[in-house]
Amino acid sequence: MYKVLIVEDTLAIREEIYDILLMEGYEVFQAENGLIGFELALKEQPDLIVSDILMPELNGFEMFEKLQTNNKTVSIPLIFLSAKAEKEDIRIGMNLGAEDYLTKPTNVDDLLNAVKNKIKKKLIIDQTISAKTGALSKILQSQKNELDNYSHLISHELKSSLRNISDLLTWSQEDRDETNNFQDSTINFQLMEDRIEKMDLLLAKLEHYNNITSATFKNKLVNSNTIVKRIINEIHKPSAVTIKIKNELPTLFVDENMVEKVFKILIGNALNHIDKKTGFIEIACDITQKDYVFSITDNGIGIHEKYHKKIFNMFEAMESTKSAGIGLSMAKKIISHYNGQVYLKSIPNVETTFYFNLPISEVSPVKQRI
Repeated sequence: MYKVLIVEDTLAIREEIYDILLMEGYEVFQAENGLIGFELALKEQPDLIVSDILMPELNGFEMFEKLQTNNKTVSIPLIFLSAKAEKEDIRIGMNLGAEDYLTKPTNVDDLLNAVKNKIKKKLIIDQTISAKTGALSKILQSQKNELDNYSHLISHELKSSLRNISDLLTWSQEDRDETNNFQDSTINFQLMEDRIEKMDLLLAKLEHYNNITSATFKNKLVNSNTIVKRIINEIHKPSAVTIKIKNELPTLFVDENMVEKVFKILIGNALNHIDKKTGFIEIACDITQKDYVFSITDNGIGIHEKYHKKIFNMFEAMESTKSAGIGLSMAKKIISHYNGQVYLKSIPNVETTFYFNLPISEVSPVKQRI
């Protein structure tokens, strides 16, 4: 039930409007002047206010100005009601932001149409604001989670590496003091160098991940078939592994570097998990009514279903492999920019297919020419 507040100093007119709106199913409140009207608006939060202009205590204009300066009432639409149908009154009311203006005596149909239309308009605005607020809240929460995860990972990984380096230094010192044998120390120093390189690579990847923002995407017409061919020619792979493109891949309106990074990550991931004597990787694209659906299939070790979502989180490792990184989470972040998704299907020890979809409405080169 929608709420309507009537602010009118003439009792007969106020009760007449009250009865009309009550019979139409509205929840109606009454106030005899602007001051009481303002207080009722704060308390009841009506969907619409119908207000006279010339009133004691606080006139209609003054009440409306107070409503506009209060966060709780600023969005409530108002229809001015007055016996004075003068242009100056109309101009002042509209300049203040009033939704409509009716003159007394009020025509019932005009009143009901005005009330219905203004409440409908408010509902549309409220729904739009709610949807945008929900979307913004979701984005902010995602960014917060990402930042929390980012901080946790840096802390955990760097502390782990530093502990390893500290232990290696201690062992080297002990070996030197006890045996004067520098062979073990040399091995330890090599291990320390490896840990330092790992820390440096970690920081570089995290910085790259963190720098993927909307501002970094520079879209242009890009042929994805050309990108994948270039990756296949440049990637280091065993001679027993075959990488091929199943069908012609489409031209897209995207950021070339970002999309190339996605293909490199997914093809590299497939290559790293092939455990067969003869391996294959196949890249394809199906076009639906709404999406370009790309797929990268390999005949590697496969991925258990319980990891299908977890592996897109930074530094999630599977029991079957010691590898853990941010590649897949980076691919997910890039595809999410185009409102797409990355997901997979896998049969352990048989094959795995990673998919990512790009909505045609977001990346179609045809759309860019319209």
